[in-house]
Amino acid sequence: MKASARNSWAVIGLFAGAMLCAPLQVTGQAIRFDAATVSGLPARNIGSATMSGRIAAVDAVEEDGRITLFVGAASGGVWKSVNGGTTFKPVFDREDVQSIGAVAIDPSNTKIVWVGSGEGWTRNSVSVGDGVYKSTDGGENWTNVGLKDSEHIAKILVNPGDGNNVLVCALGHLWNDNDERGVYQTNDGGKTWKRVLAGANGSSGCAMIARSKQEPKTIYAAMWDFRRQGWTFRSGGPGSGLFKSTDGGANWSEVSNGKGLPAKPWGRVAVQVAPSKPQVVYANIEAEKGRGLYRSDDGAATWTKLDASNYMVWRPFYFGNLIVDPKDENKIFKPDLILLLSNDGGKSFNVVSGGAHGDFHDVWINPKNPNTVIAGDDGGLWRSEDGGNRWKHQMNLPVSQFYHVSTDNADPYHVYGGLQDNSSWVAPSSFPGGVANANWENVFGGDGFWTFEDTGDPDYIYAEAQGGEIGRVNRYTHEGRSLKPWPNYGEKKLRFNWNTPIHMSPNEKGTIYIGAQFLFRSRDHGQSWDRISPDLTTNDPEKQKQEESGGVTIDNSSAEMHTSIYSISESPKNGQIIWVGTDDGNVQITRDGAKTWTNVVGNVPGLG
Repeated sequence: MKASARNSWAVIGLFAGAMLCAPLQVTGQAIRFDAATVSGLPARNIGSATMSGRIAAVDAVEEDGRITLFVGAASGGVWKSVNGGTTFKPVFDREDVQSIGAVAIDPSNTKIVWVGSGEGWTRNSVSVGDGVYKSTDGGENWTNVGLKDSEHIAKILVNPGDGNNVLVCALGHLWNDNDERGVYQTNDGGKTWKRVLAGANGSSGCAMIARSKQEPKTIYAAMWDFRRQGWTFRSGGPGSGLFKSTDGGANWSEVSNGKGLPAKPWGRVAVQVAPSKPQVVYANIEAEKGRGLYRSDDGAATWTKLDASNYMVWRPFYFGNLIVDPKDENKIFKPDLILLLSNDGGKSFNVVSGGAHGDFHDVWINPKNPNTVIAGDDGGLWRSEDGGNRWKHQMNLPVSQFYHVSTDNADPYHVYGGLQDNSSWVAPSSFPGGVANANWENVFGGDGFWTFEDTGDPDYIYAEAQGGEIGRVNRYTHEGRSLKPWPNYGEKKLRFNWNTPIHMSPNEKGTIYIGAQFLFRSRDHGQSWDRISPDLTTNDPEKQKQEESGGVTIDNSSAEMHTSIYSISESPKNGQIIWVGTDDGNVQITRDGAKTWTNVVGNVPGLG
């Protein structure tokens, strides 16, 4: 695929000369370049769709043998295909947000499509939304119909018999308490909303809702008590639980104390109803004791514990979904690091994702032909025609999630960038006929962050993965070596942020910086490092307990590493001046080449 689509959020738009603002002398006249000068220049999509990006939600419908598919990207808007994924077009580019949490096609009128903005898979780099959107013309035009302060929407259910009756599962704010969270209902197509199920506190929202089309008035909702902070994440609390309504959502009763269910506290719960047998309900429950998959055959009155293997209970904040086959109540997909499938009603699961990327989030099964399965993961969209045994990667969705980009001085210049869960890549900024998938080259692994050409030797690239895992890679042979600084003997670990900054000196070719709690500098291509600062953070021990992070389920990764350096900038006019920002609020500066440092955060209004 040649990246010619319009999506302006998930792609790179590079403008030669767009940043110029000084007057230019042309035949004696001063011509000023400003915003108006470049206002007519569109962003040019250069991709890539090779590695694509995180897909958060999928919905589709088959009509007259043709599958119409809507795909919600974590930070790339909504994409539509009218041919089952052979080609896509972006249909959400004009809206104010690009993070998508839920997509739902009205079963009674497939021209009506609902979108919940703000992704529901709550990693620390998740983007927010501004409520619910509705289209009445198949996605060509959208109207925001409310719940603008919900920020994250996990699911939308449209009543199969009444398209004006819609339920929205709103997670709410990730980083602080807010009121607009829980289960909301509209009976007039989105003109007005009523909260029909509220959480026990300001940190509790709706994590999932489910119903069978055979019994649309019976609805299950999972409420989740959670809070993310820069240095920790809490999943679980008094607001978590499982609820049931038998009157279409007007009234609810808690079923968390059903016979056979684990004791509280609970964290996130994934709930799903078998479409072909509404009395069969599945719940994957995060709990301190007894976590795992549970099944009820009597509408949530009694439960049986089933699979509790590692992948069933791992990272519930990121993998909180279940999908039951439309025709077989015993066939269940569990999206996770890999895609799991059970054919025995949840007693056991097998890996079916084969060579697919991984980190799955949503699955659509064609109710007319359950062998057709479409799944979204952190690497894009996948399609299977044999029920999930073999998969084809849809390499036509350029929704790559770039953490950072940089360029070199080649002609045409190259674009370097690191992607969420998709390594580091490089491509030319232009190419005869357009920049295609084949022009993109993978140069480093992990979650990709900063990637730079070595200004002292353009045959090499500096690239970085999460947690400060920096390497120097030969541009042509791909031979590389790790450069990450180590602590001194007897010293505690260095605190490298998930999104660790590296910085190339604009004054000394080949000189590079990296930050932990200390600033390091190398003048020999990373073969050795000089520690050129004291601890520049607050060094607050209360924000250094990452091993305890997670709440009900401990999840210890460098994503919650805190009291660390987050930005580095050497003055392009004077190499003796270096600025450093930390994730806990310090702004440090040296004016004498790192001999002395001064914290100037108190001089910044509102930050001191």
